[in-house]
Amino acid sequence: MKDTEIITRNLKKMREKRGLKQKFIAEQLGISPNYYSQIENGHRQLQIEHILKLRSIFDVSLDEIFFNNEIAICENKQKQAI
Repeated sequence: MKDTEIITRNLKKMREKRGLKQKFIAEQLGISPNYYSQIENGHRQLQIEHILKLRSIFDVSLDEIFFNNEIAICENKQKQAI
């Protein structure tokens, strides 16, 4: 799986898990719903400022955005153990 596919899949899963609409996320990011939809569908790349805002909106680590779920969970468990 490509990096962009992992990121877009993770964003969609996090949004849906929280019951949020693309329109809400787009408003929080200051972009159009269509633009955010294109990000989630892999047609546009995330900007750094959007990544940081998404991290805050979803209250997740960057690992949870960028990596597959198993890696992110493992990393979080290791951090908590320290």
